[in-house]
Amino acid sequence: MTMKTIKKVETQIMDLMAVETIQKVETQIVDLPLKRIHKFSVTSIVTKAYLIVRIYSANGLMGIGEATTPGGPWWGGEAIESIKTIIDEYFAPCLIGQDALNINQIMAKLDKVAVHNTFAKAAVEMSLLDLKGRALNVPIYQLLGGLYRESSRINWPLAMGDSKADIAEAEQIMDDGIAHDFKVKMGYLSPQDDVNYLGELCKGLCDKATVRGDLNAAWNESQARVWLPALADHGMHLIEQPMESWNKAGMARLRSMISMPILADESLRTTQDALELAALAAADAFSFKPLKSGGLLVCQQIVAIAAASGTSCYAGTFLESSIGTSSMMHLVAATPNIDYGNELVGPIWLADDIVQEPMEYRDGHVWVKHGPGLGVDLDEDKVKHYLRS
Repeated sequence: MTMKTIKKVETQIMDLMAVETIQKVETQIVDLPLKRIHKFSVTSIVTKAYLIVRIYSANGLMGIGEATTPGGPWWGGEAIESIKTIIDEYFAPCLIGQDALNINQIMAKLDKVAVHNTFAKAAVEMSLLDLKGRALNVPIYQLLGGLYRESSRINWPLAMGDSKADIAEAEQIMDDGIAHDFKVKMGYLSPQDDVNYLGELCKGLCDKATVRGDLNAAWNESQARVWLPALADHGMHLIEQPMESWNKAGMARLRSMISMPILADESLRTTQDALELAALAAADAFSFKPLKSGGLLVCQQIVAIAAASGTSCYAGTFLESSIGTSSMMHLVAATPNIDYGNELVGPIWLADDIVQEPMEYRDGHVWVKHGPGLGVDLDEDKVKHYLRS
């Protein structure tokens, strides 16, 4: 390559960076309907709120991102309304005029503007990654190391709280070829009722599917020691976050006494949490979620810590739309040890979506998008239809 060619390439790169200066940040709340009620350990929902974030560059490119919570601030302290306020009032002024391609530097600036607020930061980072992918005309997975896999096996969440209804839903999901692995929300019943409920589900499904339980940190260590062996006897394959998020040492003690694998979720938010869980050998697998950790780039660090400690990873969910789901799949597609499957079912769990071409589900897997950035574009008519007034 001649010096003249090198100078020309350098000039093109500088020109590209110059026109990707952030000019405007917009946020909108939409409320999307669900196909059926969904129960968590502390609440139930029939609609789902999403914050759409749009970041515009000086040359007219737009990157999109989203944030959503599991029915309010009970899980992570942030609500959809507070996320919007943080981005509009605190992050947007910091973003204007910044180089949209310099994502690490921008995220470091946001850390100085607001402590925590990981849901808001993840939505901003998602928008920036989408914009950068569009500017460079590559999918986000190319920004994360390149394509390792195109699809990932689905675990479907059952959360109606009625064993007959949940078994019927699971059988329909299997008949439709969507999934043959299921995760059941627990913790809103008494431990004895939970065991009875899971026992009925395992009896109805375990000869043709795997069944996992998710306690959302609802039990303490004593309850977990007493009741989890019974769930293992029923044939349950895995337990997610069986006790309080702070009790990592207790999870390690529990792991040494039960045969059922433990998946860490609420206990795993930061890279420091990942280091502590790995040092204690407190979990068989890590559930990562960009919204709880502050973005894909932090999750990439968490997954690297898991790989270094020989721990598998699982792509968890806050039941995102196709926007957030596509973002998650780009990391899954680029990363070898995300081999425990995923729960990225939001787009088919919702009664409607807000993108032109929703995520693809077939053969029990969800498939990555190959277009520039996230690979999805907003359906503006649907955004307008579901826009919160």
